[in-house]
Amino acid sequence: MAQIGWWEADFKNQKYTLSEFIVDLLGLESDTIEFKDLHNLVHEDYRDKLREASLTLKNQRAYELIFPLYTKYGITWVLSKMEFSKNTEQDNLKSFGYIRCLNDIEVNEKKLSTRDELNKLLYRQISISHSLFSFLQTDDISETVQKILKDILMQFNGDRTYIFEILPERNIQSCIYEVTAENVSKEQEFLQNLPINQTSWWSQQILSKKAIILNTLDDMPAEAEYDRNILEPQNIKSLMAVPLLSQKGVWGYMGIDIVKRYRNWSNADYQWFTSLANIISICIELRKSEKKAKEERQDLNNLYRHMPMGYLQMQVIYENNKVTDFKFLDANTAIEKITRLPIKSYIGEYASIATPHLNRELSMLKTLLETDTTEEHTYYHPESDKYYQYLLYFTKKDEMVILFSDITASHKVHLALKHNEEILRNIYQNLPAGIELYDKDGYLTDLNDKDLEMFGLKDKREVLGVNLFSNPNIPEEVKIKLRNKENANFKLNYDFSVINGYYTSQRKDVINLVSKATTLYDSQNNLTNYLLINIDTTETTYAYSKIREFENLFTLIGDYAKVGYAIFDALSRDGYALSSWYENIGEQDGTPLPEVIGVYQNVHPDDRAALKEFMGNVKQGKATCLRREVRIRRQSGEFSWTSINVLVRDFRPQNNIIEMVCVNYDITPLKQTEQKLIIARDKAEQLDKLKSAFLANMSHEIRTPLNSIVGFSSLLAETNEREERMEYVEIIQRNNELLLQLISDILDLSKIEAGTFEFVESQFEVNQTCLEIVKTLEAKVQKGVTLLFEQHLSPCYIHSDKNRFTQVITNFINNAIKFTSHGSITVGYEIISEDRIKIYVRDTGVGIPQEKLGNIFDRFVKLNNFAQGTGLGLSICKSIVSQMGGEIGVESIEDAGSYFWFTHPL
Repeated sequence: MAQIGWWEADFKNQKYTLSEFIVDLLGLESDTIEFKDLHNLVHEDYRDKLREASLTLKNQRAYELIFPLYTKYGITWVLSKMEFSKNTEQDNLKSFGYIRCLNDIEVNEKKLSTRDELNKLLYRQISISHSLFSFLQTDDISETVQKILKDILMQFNGDRTYIFEILPERNIQSCIYEVTAENVSKEQEFLQNLPINQTSWWSQQILSKKAIILNTLDDMPAEAEYDRNILEPQNIKSLMAVPLLSQKGVWGYMGIDIVKRYRNWSNADYQWFTSLANIISICIELRKSEKKAKEERQDLNNLYRHMPMGYLQMQVIYENNKVTDFKFLDANTAIEKITRLPIKSYIGEYASIATPHLNRELSMLKTLLETDTTEEHTYYHPESDKYYQYLLYFTKKDEMVILFSDITASHKVHLALKHNEEILRNIYQNLPAGIELYDKDGYLTDLNDKDLEMFGLKDKREVLGVNLFSNPNIPEEVKIKLRNKENANFKLNYDFSVINGYYTSQRKDVINLVSKATTLYDSQNNLTNYLLINIDTTETTYAYSKIREFENLFTLIGDYAKVGYAIFDALSRDGYALSSWYENIGEQDGTPLPEVIGVYQNVHPDDRAALKEFMGNVKQGKATCLRREVRIRRQSGEFSWTSINVLVRDFRPQNNIIEMVCVNYDITPLKQTEQKLIIARDKAEQLDKLKSAFLANMSHEIRTPLNSIVGFSSLLAETNEREERMEYVEIIQRNNELLLQLISDILDLSKIEAGTFEFVESQFEVNQTCLEIVKTLEAKVQKGVTLLFEQHLSPCYIHSDKNRFTQVITNFINNAIKFTSHGSITVGYEIISEDRIKIYVRDTGVGIPQEKLGNIFDRFVKLNNFAQGTGLGLSICKSIVSQMGGEIGVESIEDAGSYFWFTHPL
């Protein structure tokens, strides 16, 4: 039976959890044991080795050791191997492995194996030392890194070794080194600027400073599916990758891929690979640091050589402990601009030779040496007209440095500031506005003469020290803003009668002020002062109120009378206009006049052209006034009428002044009234003509049946033949009916115009009524014409005036009879909706021309002057149908017949 048991290492609690076999083997009472207690059960010769391995177990992904243990059977040789490790939800690392007891043969084999491992370890240590030596001997680390990667490839019989650099700020990684075995393709050029998937298992392992050791891809956890899908297409069997570290964290990783076979990585493999990775990382970082230091030294040297400040280094010469001379050691190029001497002409020379008179300088140097201080001076160089400032100090007893700087610009700025300060002081004192300056606590520290005059003061000492926040005239909301370090603009009526106790003033009235309160800050943004600027607007306010009263009055008059007023300059198009002026030309109130004058976007195109032409003539001096009625397009799309009157008031183009006045007013109601009058006039004229024609027609229409009645009545009295008498009676009867219809139409028309047309409503059945009408009028139909009723089976009842209903249908049929000489006349109806019925009369007569369909229902309209009638029938029908709540219409094709219809509520 195999003697084997498992263990679990808890690094947070520093404890092992053991299987029953190991608990029994070690003779323990519990299945948990602390790290230190288990280490004490290891033989003394191996105890330190195991303890070191345990300390590095957190960062290792391969662990395998053989060592003797004190067990209940004595000393037993065991093999301890870690299988895997993981982080728990509480971020606690746990490792899992097993312990197997070895027999004597296995122990001997392991010892032999240990010798081989020692040889390998010795080789690897030599390899590490060679790598370090190579890094120290060469300036080109790329060649050394490539050689190390090649050695790693040969040692592990691998297929590809590589180093990736990670740029976290750009979230990319690139392969910077790659070595491949024979017949293995190089991929470095395709592995540049690859995006980093921060959520992938591989990235999380590397960025959290953990190695990746895979004997097989099956060792990858479930959450590494994304990375496995990348590795599998490359046929990778085993791999190992370790992070490359610097002081700033992970900067990359080094890895080895094996694609031809599987490999079980040992702890020694991991340690050697990690050691080489650390060496490479350290050396690369060292080279980077050296390069950076070199660049910084170069930058400092360039700064020293090219900085605008002059640098001069000198050696102090002593004789008998006294300063007698000094020697120029070094200088930068800026000194040449200051001294106007080449550096080479005095570097290495003594000052006594270059500058014969040294008494003043030597005395100053002696003072500096004795006091151990620095000396700063400013002097004017007349040859270059420049001001210089120099700082002199000793770096050591016999060496000193002088720094020169050109302060000409700042000196001029200082003079300019002083000059500006004097100007500002004059402005401050003579400004026609009162100025008050308060400290950060609100106490008055200064004010100008205008402020004294404004507030009735003789001397500023009378008010210095008063507190801004105690002024009873300043509104509380302004004080709150100032306490909150906010600026405030405000107007107030300053009442001198309420300042009792605040200060004493000679004034007792009320003045109008416009004030601005501002907070002032120093260069560190600390509040230093409150500044109050006051302008007395009492007279201006009074004048403005009078102007406003006049404007309000004029605006009121303009709004009531729809009269607008504007004054503007024809050249600049700037000016002023009342709101009623904007309204009259269809513009938004307050629109800048340059967007209106000369644009006229709402004016009818024809009128717009006339206005633009006038403005052009005004500028050329060809026109001075214009009076025109123009059309204005409103938002609804309709046009209104406005009368525009424009006058040039001041014509001085040489001074860029052409002042114009424009008065406009809305004449739309006048135009509408005018249009109505024209329509009424035209209609009256038309009615007059129609009535004249009507009267002429009536005299003819009435005289014709009367003549027939009188004539045939005489013939009736003279003849004795029965048939002739019956024929005469029929003619007399027909003309009586015609005369009666004429008189009835005239009476109906008079009732309609008088508004006395009455309706007597009742409920009746449509089918029956239509049938009665057809039966009544059948006798009047000409030969060859059939009068039909398209009867509906179901009864249809409506509520209306039956007589008027019958009158409309009868009129339709009578008209059809007049103009139908063959075919048929059909009466019918249909239900067109739930609450509406449509009654129609369709004939096969002569029809109606299309141009006459539009006025067929007007009064006195006759389509055929040779047909009898007044021309009122259809007009009366239209009035009847309208008062019954329906609609009336006609459809007709000339020579094909007509279709008259009307609707009625159900």
